[in-house]
Amino acid sequence: MSTMHDVAQRAGVSLKTVSRVVNGEPNVSEQTRRKVDAAIAELDFRPNSVARNLRTGRIDLVGLALPHLSQPYFSSLAEEIMREAERHGLTVLIELTEGDAEAELALVREHGPHLGGLLMYPVGLSDAQALTVARTVPTVFVSERAYEAPVDRVAMANREGIRALVGHMVSLGYTRIAALGADHTGRPERAAAQLRLEGYRDGLRDAGLPYLPDLVLEVGTPHWNRQEGAAGMRRLIEADVPFDAVVAFADALALGALHTLQDAGVRVPAEVAVAGFDDTDDARYAHPSLTSIDPGRAQIAREALALLNDRMNDRANGTVERDSGRLVVADHQLSVRDSTLGGMAAWGGA
Repeated sequence: MSTMHDVAQRAGVSLKTVSRVVNGEPNVSEQTRRKVDAAIAELDFRPNSVARNLRTGRIDLVGLALPHLSQPYFSSLAEEIMREAERHGLTVLIELTEGDAEAELALVREHGPHLGGLLMYPVGLSDAQALTVARTVPTVFVSERAYEAPVDRVAMANREGIRALVGHMVSLGYTRIAALGADHTGRPERAAAQLRLEGYRDGLRDAGLPYLPDLVLEVGTPHWNRQEGAAGMRRLIEADVPFDAVVAFADALALGALHTLQDAGVRVPAEVAVAGFDDTDDARYAHPSLTSIDPGRAQIAREALALLNDRMNDRANGTVERDSGRLVVADHQLSVRDSTLGGMAAWGGA
């Protein structure tokens, strides 16, 4: 079995440097970190977590609390987080909360004492509850919802991403762009939907296009899935409102919309262009392949684990924990595919 000494020798660095990389500590250059990571992979080095826990006072088991795994975004995010956690020598325990505040709090009560840290996608927590969670166990929230409480949070660029999608549609000549997945309730747990609706408005405003309520579709549940996307698109078609493009607030909604459009004999993108958000594997293999926003899942996982390591080290070292509430917003990227490339001819209406 390889040791840290073996890794240090192979990478040509000090034992302390290997320890810093393994423990996810700062003050290591990216070049040095890559050399150590390469040596770890070559030697198949696996840190002795029990010994390290005794030495550092850290518990290397972290929780990952998600509302569910049925949405492709959450399952792919979980994979990214688990890969990044392994690089830090951390073990991940996945818990599903169904987005219920009591379930989120119960998880912390029951598992908090046994966790070194927690990554949570909170849905039901209030500001006060979020702060309670963060003070119970080192926590980073992976969430679109902003908290007044001073908690660490990593988020995706919801508003900017949808704005970019609308801009892409406009650049191709589409002018009657429907939005699928909106929420007008103002409920904090629907923050992602609200931010994406704001991005939709931004994109229309940039292009000098009017905001038309008839083109804005809410869905029946807070869970964005194919069924809701199909149903929403069916309502728009039956309303006989002319539209030439659809910006769906999640890939799952877009895939449902594609299904309904194809069933109705509407050609995509020759008659209606469709785009989504999340850039899941399903988007790449849809027919036609789906234009989408990549929200930077790998970066979200990397930044979340870096922040969590800081919190865990503070707790283990007995130092004063940060209480400022750090926010990192991941970079987004537009992935253009077949579903938006083609001729334009508004469908529906008189």
